[in-house]
Order: sequence, then C-alpha cells, then structure tokens
Amino acid sequence: MKFRSLCVLSACFGLILAGCGKQQPAAENTGVAPGAAAGGPVVQLDRIEPGSTGEKLGFNVQPDGQSALVVVGTIPGGSTVLWNGQPLRTVGGGSQGWAAATVPAKLYETPGVFPITVAGPEGKPVSGPMDFTVYSKTGPAPAITQLYPASAAKGAGFNVQPNGESALGVAGEGFRPGVKLFLDSKEMRTVFGKATGLSAAIPAAAVARAGAHEVWVENPDGKRSGKTTFKIE
Repeated sequence: MKFRSLCVLSACFGLILAGCGKQQPAAENTGVAPGAAAGGPVVQLDRIEPGSTGEKLGFNVQPDGQSALVVVGTIPGGSTVLWNGQPLRTVGGGSQGWAAATVPAKLYETPGVFPITVAGPEGKPVSGPMDFTVYSKTGPAPAITQLYPASAAKGAGFNVQPNGESALGVAGEGFRPGVKLFLDSKEMRTVFGKATGLSAAIPAAAVARAGAHEVWVENPDGKRSGKTTFKIE
C-alpha cells in the first residue's frame, strides 16, 4: 500500500492563523495506552488527520481512490489503527512518528462520531481514543459570529501564509465539509476546520480596495449564512 506524501498541519481553522493554538481532541484524554507504564511498548495517539469528513465524502484520497487516515504520536512499527474497534490496513509507525491507514468508504457513509485508537504490534496495548466526526450532508443554515481579523490595513497582509496569501479565520456554527466562503461575491479557497471554524485564503487583489467587503459562507447543500462585513482601512 503506497500513500502519497502527506503534510500534517494542526491549526484551529485549517490555515495558519496568528495566535491560534494546537487543536485539541474533542474528548479529554491523554491518548496514552492504559498500562503502558508496565514495561511494554508505549502507544500514544497525539493527533489524527483529518479529524472529520462529510458523509460519503472521501479524504486524503490516494491514487487508487481510497481514503487515508493519518495518526501521529508514539506509534510502534507494526501497529494497527482501529476505527470504532475495527482494524484498518495500516502502514508506517516506528521512528517516523506516524502511521497511515486505509478507510473503507462504508465506514463514513453514516453521520456520527467514531473513536480512533491504535493497537500495538501484538494487538496491545491500545491507545486512548480520539474522535473522528462524520458530518451529515445537510442541516440548519450556517452562521458567522466572528472574523479573524475583523479588519485589516489596505495593502498589508494578515495571517500571511507561506505562499504569500492572507488567511481569514471564521468562527460560527453549522459549517459542513465542503463549505465555501465568498468575499464580495467571489469564492475564496476555503479550508473546513470543524463545525464552528473555517479559514479562507485571500489574494492580495481581493482586498486592495479600502472599504467594507461583504463576507458569507455557503454549505454544500446550498444553505447560506447571513452577510457580515470585513473592513479594509
């Protein structure tokens, strides 16, 4: 099983935003296998990538069309990723600090929250769980509650990305995988973070004009948020 190169990035809204700390798992746990201190191999789950998708929506799609889940932490070679207790075909682990597993499409056909764990080479120990969320395709209309930043200076970038684009963070509710952000009726490249947060890449030309710019989001089911204002001063 070959996986294309994956860059694992943890940020609150998907892109790199100023002052944004490491995203935490939904459930409070250490991700460390119970009894790991007894002298056996340590299995510790620090992060999963991605942490969510939409129902029947592939993720980290590989050349063969299958989805791939990446787990990061202390993962001994020969470990197995478990989806809701079901073993997945897994590669990696060891000194590289991560492993990847193939996820059959049938496992994300139905919305829900599914625990992801990692079992050591002999089937134990098993790490503590982290949640993977499968969102339904439709729901209430999304809503925007806050932009990060709420304004910017004309000609000056904000939350500047490695490629030179700026990143606008959006907090709210009801966001779905595949959500799109619009700035002055133009679709921006959007990264879904979670139901309450997303980010969008903003080209310099899109905010070169001083004034109030309209921002809204649209979910894949066509439901839109109300409009809010992003000010360029």
